[in-house]
Amino acid sequence: MILSCAVCHTRYLVGEEALRGRAGRTVRCANCGHTWHQKAPPELPVTDDRAKSAAARIEPALEVPPRPAGVHVSTVEVSPRGPSLRRRRRRWGAIRWLLLAVLLALAILAGLMLARSAVVAIWPPAAQLYALVGAQGEPLGAGLKIDKLTPTRTSDGLIIEGDITNTGKTARDIPRLRVALRDGGEKEVQFKVIDPPQPRLSPGAVAHFKTPFEHPYDVATGVVVTFSR
Repeated sequence: MILSCAVCHTRYLVGEEALRGRAGRTVRCANCGHTWHQKAPPELPVTDDRAKSAAARIEPALEVPPRPAGVHVSTVEVSPRGPSLRRRRRRWGAIRWLLLAVLLALAILAGLMLARSAVVAIWPPAAQLYALVGAQGEPLGAGLKIDKLTPTRTSDGLIIEGDITNTGKTARDIPRLRVALRDGGEKEVQFKVIDPPQPRLSPGAVAHFKTPFEHPYDVATGVVVTFSR
């Protein structure tokens, strides 16, 4: 027969012979310590089939010490079996899957942080997301240097030239260029955004750019070139 603890609901397989007697037995749950009085099952006539089945069956779930003389009620220790063990295994299985999911999420997050420059290059709005978590990517044009700026006035306007040098040890994508004209007070009076002379620059390589201003302001006396999106 099967007994169930009313407190923790652990179930036990118990041989009926262990509970035979007019008074029944007091049993204790080994899982939570709860005790209760278990009535004896009714006596049933033993047939040949039942006798053969009982002889072939092993009931190890309950151990009952012999009843002392003069004592009508005894306490037996009940050991938890399969159901409780299965619950523990299911619980640990769920915990392992949760830990695996957390580790996978951390690995993906770490990869996104390490490759933030590439992510921003592929999807520029990602820069705002990195900024929100305080993990800005490399500054625009990192590893590239703009120098040798030369403004030249012509009859048709103004021509701005310069070089872009890759000072790093890896190839770099060249962003667009923002060419701005300033007056004597360093105030910007005109600007334009142009495409780079080439999309990518190898380590140590130099790319030359050149762009005209057809109608520059007369007050423009200086030029500043920066990288732009």
